[in-house]
Amino acid sequence: MIIQDNAIFIADAHYNDNRTQLHEILTMLQNGTLSSKQVFLMGDMFDFLSGEIEYFKFINYGMISLINELSTTHEVIYLEGNHDYNLKDIFPKVNVVSREHQPLLIEHGTKEIALAHGDIYTPFFYNLYTSIIRNHKVMRFINFLDKNDFISKYIEKKLMHKKICHKLNNFLGFVHKRIQTYNTQNEIDLIIEGHFHQGYKGERYINIPSLACDSRYMIYQNNQFSFNTL
Repeated sequence: MIIQDNAIFIADAHYNDNRTQLHEILTMLQNGTLSSKQVFLMGDMFDFLSGEIEYFKFINYGMISLINELSTTHEVIYLEGNHDYNLKDIFPKVNVVSREHQPLLIEHGTKEIALAHGDIYTPFFYNLYTSIIRNHKVMRFINFLDKNDFISKYIEKKLMHKKICHKLNNFLGFVHKRIQTYNTQNEIDLIIEGHFHQGYKGERYINIPSLACDSRYMIYQNNQFSFNTL
């Protein structure tokens, strides 16, 4: 895989009825208003979506259909996040990259670029938690228990009112540690992540802005990454 010119990177849209920027940007890609043939969805596109939970597939049916339609004309790479996972059956023509296969390493000219949602290289208990919630049998059991969608509707309400936009203190220090962590695993020239909602661009680390918080995305043009506003 290569990163194509005009490639679009979208992170942390957290799509719901109150946050509809994802619908706007994907519609622009579909109708050609935004010109690109390669789209990286960097995780947390939805407030919640899992292949096993029927309620969230139902309420997000329109957006799911739009992504599937886009994948017939565009190369769509979807890096699963901590709010959207077990997606392969939902998006059959999309290149879905699960957490366990992140970072996605791409050789770009002479550079090695690592792409990830961002919830990797994390402490033991988070790793345990995230492995449980991604377990197919566990999620199917939760869906079975979800009579009249009472569990799903509770989660939906909590996520709808959750404050997700804030600036992290000493983010530059965090970036330095992040680069060190990645480079203990591989020799990486550039790290590109979402997850943290900070919108930071440095020489060796990029945190893509949250589409939900800033209405911004990233584009690759003329050998450069830049942030654009819807």
